[in-house]
Amino acid sequence: MFKRITICLIISISFGSCNKQEKKEGSEVIIDREKIDAVFNKDISKLLFNHLYVVVDSITYERLIKDNNWKNKYASMDLGLPDFAPIHNKASICYLRGHQHYIEILGPKNRYNESVGKSGIGFSLKNNDEHFHLGVKPKLKANKDSFLYATETVQMSLGNLEYTWFKAFYTPSPGTALHTWYGFYNPAFLDNLYGKHHATYSREAFLEPTYTEQKLFNGIKEIYLSCIPNDYRRVTEELRYLGCKLVEKKGNILTIAGGDITINIEPSNQVEYSQITKIICRLNEVDNSATQLGNLTITNQGNESIWNFDELHKNNL
Repeated sequence: MFKRITICLIISISFGSCNKQEKKEGSEVIIDREKIDAVFNKDISKLLFNHLYVVVDSITYERLIKDNNWKNKYASMDLGLPDFAPIHNKASICYLRGHQHYIEILGPKNRYNESVGKSGIGFSLKNNDEHFHLGVKPKLKANKDSFLYATETVQMSLGNLEYTWFKAFYTPSPGTALHTWYGFYNPAFLDNLYGKHHATYSREAFLEPTYTEQKLFNGIKEIYLSCIPNDYRRVTEELRYLGCKLVEKKGNILTIAGGDITINIEPSNQVEYSQITKIICRLNEVDNSATQLGNLTITNQGNESIWNFDELHKNNL
């Protein structure tokens, strides 16, 4: 599973741990689990959202990279590491850069043979007062080895040398169409990439040379997932292990605070593969417009931008 994530990146709830709003009829929050955890010195890795990727169909991808009016207005776009080159019509992957987050879009003829509809979500981790090192491990709320036990150290060639970019942890899930991974990032990689010292690794520092606030896209606010049962359990358990808060539960539909974004995850026996169905992004300024890029609809409403992938999945099953 992680082989694809490694290559792509180089080119560029049973929520017992949660601060659940447990309610009785007519009552407000009864248990503040965050305060309880503080009393018992629960030391959990800090989780932040990093980026996501989605594989789109040929019509959608072609329109996305060729619609100059939309590109010039919406976001800075490039071909990824090592030099963030401008996109061109023959590119099979492109990146949209925000202030702290970015979106990776793959076409159907991408070099990794990823199928249309496949997607992934990457997070960054930090441990309190711990500098990056190759032996770093996530600090979890549950000391079990059934989730987040696999690891991969990713290196990147810069010039004639290779440098460690990050060390990621994930749960092996053969055959899944929805990958999730959680990485500790190396500030020394930024030093060698940009030629100046970085005391810590930050998403802003990585994206600073390519992000521009003169364009609309600022970052991602919410992600909506429809998952087959195995992926539903895996993703919710990973987030539970990392101390994420359960914001709301409606039946089996969970709304989880995943670091600095919100994840809405629904189990389904109707979908053939787990999928990102919608994302809501933050905009740098008010905009009210709609753009149809093949099977992707992007609707801007005020300071939010809604990406709807329903037609992508419907037309490519």
